Amino acid sequence: MTRTTPLALSILLSLALSTVASAFERPDLTAEEIIALERGEAIISVWKDREHKKKPTVSRGGIDIMASSDDVLAIMLDCGRALELSSDIRLCEVLETSGNGDWDIRKQKFAVSPVLPKFNSTFRTNYVTDENRNHVMEIERISGDLSVQDGRWDIIALSPTETRVIYQAAIKPKLPIPAKVIRKQVAIGIPDILRNLRDVSENDFIIRTSNAGTPKQGDM
Repeated sequence: MTRTTPLALSILLSLALSTVASAFERPDLTAEEIIALERGEAIISVWKDREHKKKPTVSRGGIDIMASSDDVLAIMLDCGRALELSSDIRLCEVLETSGNGDWDIRKQKFAVSPVLPKFNSTFRTNYVTDENRNHVMEIERISGDLSVQDGRWDIIALSPTETRVIYQAAIKPKLPIPAKVIRKQVAIGIPDILRNLRDVSENDFIIRTSNAGTPKQGDM
């Protein structure tokens, strides 16, 4: 699997939802994006939000995965498997959970580069699942080293055996790292992480279905 920067992984696994992030809704993909996803590509768009007072880096990306939406979600929720997506995660810890699984509070520590300090982030994740096994993850920033960290995950069940993962994010570190450096890391790192997520999810799905049988449409 491709090694990716933890700054990019922090966007993917630690998308935080704040008052600004409430503007993020499930996006309408362009025809070009859909074609790219159907070809098996990881899509990514990155730009600077000049209207936000802190001018964060905004990104949108996605990938199609041949696995169930539940399998994909399970990997994303498992702190113990973070290193399967990036070797740069130093800590992923669940601090508190709700009784019904609607939310949890997590802490992450990650390294941006060998010459910069490690970054910390504590956030609350809210989970919603509909009757078709579509999942939404919204994470509310509690504290940490990113001054802006907003976003939304959509884990969309295209069928019992295929999932489309779409995310939107806005980030800005507290350290004075040039915005063009952040945008470059996001543009390169996020597709790598999405491909890693696809590899791990598809492998898990193959193992599970080989033991239990492929899920049928009525199982959704």
